[in-house]
Amino acid sequence: MNNNPVVLKKKNTLPYINRKRLLIAIGLLILSAFLYAGRWLIVDQEPQTADVIFVLSGADGRVEEALALVDKGFSDSIVLTNTRGFRDSEIARVTRKVVSNNIYTDYESTSTLASAEFSKDLMEEQNLSSALIVSSDYHMRRTKLNYDRAFQGSGIELIYISTESSYLPLRWWTDKYSIGVTGSEYIKLIGNFVGIHGALAKRKLYEFDNYFFS
Repeated sequence: MNNNPVVLKKKNTLPYINRKRLLIAIGLLILSAFLYAGRWLIVDQEPQTADVIFVLSGADGRVEEALALVDKGFSDSIVLTNTRGFRDSEIARVTRKVVSNNIYTDYESTSTLASAEFSKDLMEEQNLSSALIVSSDYHMRRTKLNYDRAFQGSGIELIYISTESSYLPLRWWTDKYSIGVTGSEYIKLIGNFVGIHGALAKRKLYEFDNYFFS
């Protein structure tokens, strides 16, 4: 006869509870990332007096914002990067508002990174130390990524000013245009981060779009 006491093993429910909490936490993180995805694209800082204003081409409102900054006395010099992307009427408004020798044009850049590299070279040539960077709200996170990369270690101060657009950062999933912009910007951000820029980036984006949404 076995006189040893019977030891009942307590069922350990802790791993199950931890897994459940982990799944809830992951779900909340995914939901938060989804809801915040549009807002994260926006970078908009308080303007300060600067040596020059760089205006990136590609959408309405950017030239108007830059000229408003000139009117408020934040700078008297403007650079139009990727100048081929501006309409003649936009260039005309700049030439009417800004003294001609304070207007610079960049006809060579074909990507955000190329614009950033041109901007850095120009500022170093002109011995400038600060700049306002103007682009659309949804484009500003990618603009900042590329400009920060190009200007790294330069000691030049960059301030990012976003222009309002029809993009809905707080409810991007409710609007077809905003959905497209969000997807496009994140794909381009990933591409820029790994070194894909310009025409190649656009071609890859169109291939992705045709594959998943055609």
